[in-house]
Formats: sequence, C-alpha cells, structure tokens
Amino acid sequence: MPAEAGGPAPPRPDITFAYGAAAGLAGDLLLGDPRRGHPVAVFGRAAAAVERGLWHGQGRGPAGGGESVHQVEGVLLDGAGADPVGY
Repeated sequence: MPAEAGGPAPPRPDITFAYGAAAGLAGDLLLGDPRRGHPVAVFGRAAAAVERGLWHGQGRGPAGGGESVHQVEGVLLDGAGADPVGY
C-alpha cells in the first residue's frame, strides 16, 4: 500500500530485518544463553507436557504427530506474522 501524501513511509522489509538482526545479535552478545530456562528447552518441555496430556490413557499411537504439527505450525506462522489456523 503506498504511503499517503505527507504521511509516514511504510517500513522497508530489508531495513526492518537489519534492525531485528542487529538487536538480536546485540542481545546475544550482552546476555548470552541462559544457564537455566533456555527458551527452546522451555518450549520443548511444554510441548512434551501437552503431548503427554493428549495421549494419557490412549494406549499406543503415533507420538503426538497431530499436536506436533500444530505446534510447529503456530511457531512458523507466528514468525511469518500470520495467525495459526483454528486459533
């Protein structure tokens, strides 16, 4: 969508990415990886808990394939700035 006359210009994706990448690099250099509670590990534990809850009492079955797909879908679509299907 073009900018209105006299209004602010829309953000450029290349500049937005550059600022985000620079902020991420600065944060990693300043803070580093946490010794406890790493975000990826926290997500993995939460996903495992959801999967255990879904398969509780169900006997043997696929290892939560449907829920795993839904979790990955949510992460990918969130990163793309979209809403996950069905939410």
